[in-house]
This record gives sequence, C-alpha cells and structure tokens, in this order.
Amino acid sequence: MILISIYGKTEPIIISKKLGIGICNPQNDWVEGFPNDFDEEYMVQMHHSKNYKLLDHDDYSEKIKNRYDYERIVETLKWNEDNKDSKIIIAEHLVEIQVLDFEHSLLKKINPVLDSPTCEMQYARKFMTLCMRLGSVSSCWSNIPMVTYDSDELFTTPMIINYLSARAADKNFNFKEDFTLGLSCLKQIGLKIDNFLSSDKDFWLFDYIINALSEDQQSGNAYHVFKTMSLIEMLLINPSNSGRTQGEMERKLPRFLSDRIDSSQKTLYAEYMRKFRNKIAHGDFEAVSKLLKEYRNEFMKNFWYDEFEYSKDNWTYGNISLELDEALNKILCYMLNDKNAWEYLRNN
Repeated sequence: MILISIYGKTEPIIISKKLGIGICNPQNDWVEGFPNDFDEEYMVQMHHSKNYKLLDHDDYSEKIKNRYDYERIVETLKWNEDNKDSKIIIAEHLVEIQVLDFEHSLLKKINPVLDSPTCEMQYARKFMTLCMRLGSVSSCWSNIPMVTYDSDELFTTPMIINYLSARAADKNFNFKEDFTLGLSCLKQIGLKIDNFLSSDKDFWLFDYIINALSEDQQSGNAYHVFKTMSLIEMLLINPSNSGRTQGEMERKLPRFLSDRIDSSQKTLYAEYMRKFRNKIAHGDFEAVSKLLKEYRNEFMKNFWYDEFEYSKDNWTYGNISLELDEALNKILCYMLNDKNAWEYLRNN
C-alpha cells in the first residue's frame, strides 16, 4: 500500500497502460485497519511532545491534539456522513497508487506471477520515486503528489493525518484542484513512459533505470556519485564507443548542468565528474582524495564548511551529488519528452 498526497473518492484510474499503474481508494480491509495507523501516529507524536515540553514548548502537545481532531478534519473538508466514524471517513478518502492492471502490463516480463514480490520494493513506490525526481526539475510536472505512507516501511512513523491535517488547516488550499493537478501530472508522465516503451529494449532500459533510482536513497558519498555518473554515462554516451567517455562526456553533460555552475566552467565540471567516476570505480582512493581537493578549489571557493556536521570530503560529495542528481533528472526528462532527440544526442 502506497498512499499519495491527493485526497477524495475516486474510481480506479489508469496512469500508465503499459505499466498497469493507477490510482484508487483503499479497499475495505485497508480502510478498516487505518484507524489503528492513525492512533499509532498520534501516540508517537504525543510521545515526541513530551520531549518538546522538557524544552519549554508547553503548547506543543495541545497543537498535536488539535492536529489529530478527526471530527474537525471531516467537518472542515465537508466529508461528513451520518452514523459513520470520522476515522473511517478519512480512510475512505485516502488515495493509493498501485499496479491495477498487472495482467495486461509489461511488468509480466519481469515476473509473470506478481508485480511486486513480497521481499522487493513495491513497484508503485519505484514509480513515484521516478515521478518525484522528474517533478523536481520540470515546471510542467511540479504538482507531483508526495508519498505519505508506505506499508513496507515498518519502522517509519506514519504521517497520514499529520500531512492531511496541515493541508486542511490552510483555508486557501483547494483539495479538488490539488487532486486534479496531481492526477494530471501523473497521467502526463504515464503517457510519456508509454510512448517511450516501444520495444523490449526500451522496457529493459527503463526497468534498469527505475530500479537504480529506487535502490539508492543515500547521497553525499563516493558510491552515490559513482552510481549517478554511471547512469548519466549510460544515458548520454554512445554505446558503440566501448566505454570510452573522454571528450564525449565533456561535450554532452554541460547542457544539463545547473546555472549554479558558471557556463565557462561547465566543460571542466564534466571532466572532473568523468574522472571521479573512473577513479572511484577503480578504488584509487589517493586519486579520489586529490580530486576532492581540486574540486573544492575550483567549484566551492566561497563555501562555508561546518565540520561539526560533516567532514570537508562529505560536504564536497554532498555538493557533487546535488549537481549530478539534478543533471540526471534533467536527462531523464529529456529522454521521456523527446525520445528521438535523446537517441540522436546519445549516438552522436
């Protein structure tokens, strides 16, 4: 079960036909179980409020109680139904994203039995990870909903009511408009993906990307830099060049780099990233250490390092990760928005 931050009663709606992904309201058994999740969320928040009270935040527990006033939420949103518990009403208005049509989806190529085997990350969560990355760099997809609950995250505090209540408290927030905008963004991305997946080769490339993005949630270290650069190379470098990237990376990557990097330094930046990827891959820690120092001198001249928080090297990896993640997201947008242009760039 993956819940997203749009709300309202809806018929099942397919977002991507080829992946079988869609949205719907929770089934009855989940609806009946959600009040327990709401109670758990409330108790954890009240426990935290005791710590805040020790820090002289006496009003925090009262704020928590108001935030978890289920009747008030239902009344504010005009979801009232006679003789029905407020928690059940809220649960019925939650929206989940899942594989609704596995039988007619390309996901059967991966596993003919099930779209999300029980010991693997749910495919809907992988899909949302991709969507949120695309939305972070595209103004057209800026209304991508957030994931508010993942049933597989057993040690993570549910934040279903916390998020819903915060939005309900905003008198200017329009739930119906937000639902429409969020669904529209998801459907646009779903259509782009469907158009991209025109062959088995396209599907296996897409599957590789969506898995790589989902399995790497950590940033700010050498391995994240290596993995991100490997994906960038896969998407930009001509596969017939037998792994040779020198010159080609310097020519192609700069167009996807942010304006935080001066245009006169973008080619040099791409050169450094190519070197970082290669030295990390070969375990040449001495060369990596040298490159980190050179990078700081070139691209972080006015950066303030709080070494009570991170070491200088980890601040540097964090800075690199920020830039490379954004560049990768832009490349993915480019690939899905114009497959022909992306293929031409990659092969030339």
